[in-house]
Amino acid sequence: MRQRVAILSLAISTLVVIAFMIPLALLLSNQAQNRALSRSETLAQAIATALAVNTTPEDDGQVSLAAAQDVIEVFGSGADAVTILFADGELAGAPVFNTDNIEVAFSEARAFTAFTDGGAEVLVPLESADVPDRRVDVVVRAFVPEADLTEGVWVAWGMIAGLGVFLVIVAVVAADRLGRSVVRPVAELSEAALALGGGDLDRRVVPSGPDEIADVGVAFNFLAERLRLLLAEERESVADLSHRLRTPLTALRLQAETLSDSEASKVLVEDINRMEAAVDRMIQEARRPAVERGPEHADLGAIVRHRATFWKVLADEQDRPVDVHTSGGRLPVAISGQDLGALVDTLLGNVFSHTDPGTGYRIEARPGDEDGQVILVVEDSGTGFEHDSAHERGESGGGSTGLGLDIVLRAAERTGGGLKLGESALGGARVEVKFGPATT
Repeated sequence: MRQRVAILSLAISTLVVIAFMIPLALLLSNQAQNRALSRSETLAQAIATALAVNTTPEDDGQVSLAAAQDVIEVFGSGADAVTILFADGELAGAPVFNTDNIEVAFSEARAFTAFTDGGAEVLVPLESADVPDRRVDVVVRAFVPEADLTEGVWVAWGMIAGLGVFLVIVAVVAADRLGRSVVRPVAELSEAALALGGGDLDRRVVPSGPDEIADVGVAFNFLAERLRLLLAEERESVADLSHRLRTPLTALRLQAETLSDSEASKVLVEDINRMEAAVDRMIQEARRPAVERGPEHADLGAIVRHRATFWKVLADEQDRPVDVHTSGGRLPVAISGQDLGALVDTLLGNVFSHTDPGTGYRIEARPGDEDGQVILVVEDSGTGFEHDSAHERGESGGGSTGLGLDIVLRAAERTGGGLKLGESALGGARVEVKFGPATT
């Protein structure tokens, strides 16, 4: 954005400067030209007046060549480019070739200025007041060279160009400073937002920049503080709820320890111990800031093999055919091993909960089509889903809240993946979970 503002300012200021420079440059050129021509016209008129004054009755009102030379000498160096031409071809002053303009001045007896090669010439015919109808015999010609017509123009143009460049630079620098004042607080907001999204709930910004952006900074700080408080309340609620589970678990432990069957009692106590450990971890995770947790990874293949072995015991009791397939090598997923195991248990638990005993199922873990992706597929030979929205809460249609698939979907989305429901090749439901690449 900062660069775009500077480029826009450069374009606009350049157009404005050019729009003013071109007319100003032409005006200066015309002024220099008019100034040089005005000097030459004044000089030619003065010489013509001097010649008219120097005519005597003895000369019959005519200007003599000697008188013309005397006048040229009187005006000195100022008349170096002046020529006094006579109708018979004689001249006094600077040498000149006869031109069409000179012929017009003799024949039409009028003063005018004409541009020629290398400059301009000012022609002033000399008329006698005593004999007004007589043909003009003398013409004063003052030549103005090109250098005099453009005297000082290039210097002035250079100054104007320099001033224009200076103004453009000032405009670009000012626009860059303005863009910086806008971009810097926006960049800080973006950085703070990314940090907040990464779990740094204490990240804040110092509102700065234009009023509108400063207001956004204030709103961001308010949002971040509100989010921190809401998450803290949610963690405390989860921790409190988890802590309340200790009471029924303690009761279950006491009941399990009083069973007459020591083997069954031992199994139940072990299950209760695992449940208490899960509750303890839930309390610890809920009260630990998200920014301290850091990224976690687990091998999907190893988790699938481990949990499939656990569920195989129950599957054998219900005469369920089981097919477990995991590709060779590690299948890293950006989820903790505990959460990934719970996800697999959720999918397999759905199979046992919503299909009849004897219904077979298949579980597969393999790499995805894109680099780093991992696919988990659980399918069965049951009746399948009633509709594709079974993963939404309250939409399973099979007496379930749909919370299990919703949890699976959210876990997959946190890794950049997703959930797809469909019909299995076995004839029943098919759940495909796609996990995004696990970054280190």
